[in-house]
Amino acid sequence: MVECHDGFVDLEVWQSDRDEGQLVMVSHWRDRECFKAYMKSDDHRESHGRIHPDLEQMIKLESLEHMHTYEVVAE
Repeated sequence: MVECHDGFVDLEVWQSDRDEGQLVMVSHWRDRECFKAYMKSDDHRESHGRIHPDLEQMIKLESLEHMHTYEVVAE
């Protein structure tokens, strides 16, 4: 669903080499405005609504308060 949203570039899921249960999702967007629009969209709500209740309990949603956005300053 996210892959069809305006401005979406790609998504990577990283797994820790020290704790295989720890995953980090990194999404790349054309610009901040596209990302913000997706986060407020029905698509975003619907995709998160499909998370199985058992898995949802395991997700540390409190970590979202530590979410950062970054801008490329060199390539």
